[in-house]
Amino acid sequence: MGSEAIRAADEAPATRSRGRPRLTPEELQARVDQYCRRFGVKPGDDGLPPFPSGRRETAQHREWMALYKAHRRIAERSGAPSPAEAARIQEALTAQRARCTVCHEPLELRDARLDRPRPDNPPLVLHARCLELVELARALGPDALERARRHL
Repeated sequence: MGSEAIRAADEAPATRSRGRPRLTPEELQARVDQYCRRFGVKPGDDGLPPFPSGRRETAQHREWMALYKAHRRIAERSGAPSPAEAARIQEALTAQRARCTVCHEPLELRDARLDRPRPDNPPLVLHARCLELVELARALGPDALERARRHL
């Protein structure tokens, strides 16, 4: 390739994108609906059709796996918890009487973040900013926390 062609390629606007285009929740729902019609099933509480048990390595299994992976990517991108995680958050929120354990302000399900201090302790829910504070305090240690307290 000549130097003029390289320079032209460098100066040309990028018209192509890399990778797969982002799937929207609406497009995923349309694919789930199409799958459900084709295989005569209904989506579950999590929005996915049931796993095709006993159908491994079939077209139905491959299609279900593609839906599952797309569903997981969208959930991770949106930051929404999985149904199991949402149930744990709701349970902890109920036990805490809908209050953050750090700031004691009211806490709603959509703002709650799950914290697992130790495996032997029950999980707690906090505001995102309160969880950041707790994680920073854990990382710095009690001495740093005491020094910071003197500045308040």
